[in-house]
Amino acid sequence: MELDDLRRQWQQPTETTAALDAAALTRLLARQSDGIIEKLRRSARLELWLNGGVIVGALALAVLARPLWLQVCGGLLVAIGAVCIGYLLRKLRLLHRLDDPAGDLWAHLARLASGLRSLIQFYYWFTLAMLPVAGLLNVLMVLTTARHPIGLATVPGVLTVVGLVLLLPALLYLPVGSVTKKYLQHLYGQHLDRLEANLRELGPGA
Repeated sequence: MELDDLRRQWQQPTETTAALDAAALTRLLARQSDGIIEKLRRSARLELWLNGGVIVGALALAVLARPLWLQVCGGLLVAIGAVCIGYLLRKLRLLHRLDDPAGDLWAHLARLASGLRSLIQFYYWFTLAMLPVAGLLNVLMVLTTARHPIGLATVPGVLTVVGLVLLLPALLYLPVGSVTKKYLQHLYGQHLDRLEANLRELGPGA
């Protein structure tokens, strides 16, 4: 509502609204962005706890599981969880910088939005990069659990590797990419969209 009121004031300039200065715009932008930033922080903290739980479970799997492929799976999940936690901690650091904008609030929020967009893109491509890695894990599972030995130099072995490492990830690329985009949009994208809309409304030249 505040943005709508401000837009109407700009469209109908009066002596009162003419006095609207940069400080008033900054205060309005701070109020509009504060709730959005807090929602982004909550999403990042939720993911942080979820990834912490994944690491605990993966460590237990890596230590207690007997099959080699399950041990490798546990170790891989630990590595993925560690990368995700590092990503989320960096995101939270970016979000906490709002508490000390150190000058131009608009420019500070613009840099923050740009940094978060970059991190979200990293998360998206990192998820897709895990598809062939999961394929390699499937190869290991098949090789270690097959009733009859499968040599990697044999035709069945080559077909297994090609199918699990190349064909299966290719088939999963679009559905996994779509689900990941929706997930990221729900947790972060919709709030970033609002923040960027506020910045466009109140930015230089608005």
